[in-house]
Amino acid sequence: MNAVPAIIWIIGVVSALAVCAITIARSHYHDGENLKVRPVSWAVIGAHFVTLVLVALPYPIYLQHKDTIGAHARALYEKLGWPSAIIAISVIMLELFLMYMQARRAMLAQEARNTAEQQVETATRQEDAVQKYRTTQKDDTVTKDAAEDDDWPSTLV
Repeated sequence: MNAVPAIIWIIGVVSALAVCAITIARSHYHDGENLKVRPVSWAVIGAHFVTLVLVALPYPIYLQHKDTIGAHARALYEKLGWPSAIIAISVIMLELFLMYMQARRAMLAQEARNTAEQQVETATRQEDAVQKYRTTQKDDTVTKDAAEDDDWPSTLV
């Protein structure tokens, strides 16, 4: 029972760092492909809550089993209590910050993708309009040429 709070806390911090790594990887900071950024997945949000519980759970476990923990381990826990709480809060805040940044980058990427799609649609419509205009002009020219080639004499003088 002496090591259970420490083991749970370590698992929680390592899990939180893994969530941070996943968030950084999915944010595409390293490869510069901003348009590939997707919103934070529900699995990452769930993992965040699991890490929150894992990081917070050792403190009530320690308080509940304080009397059964040996004197040396209890002194170590009391000595490292505040630093471990500061690290736990920092890691959870880092998770939240990185998830916020990924969500923000995903929103900007979505806007950029929508703008690019609209520009492609506009360019396609303009090309179609120009092509239609050229075809219409060509047809008008053919019609005028055919009218000039008419063998019938003009009645208007």
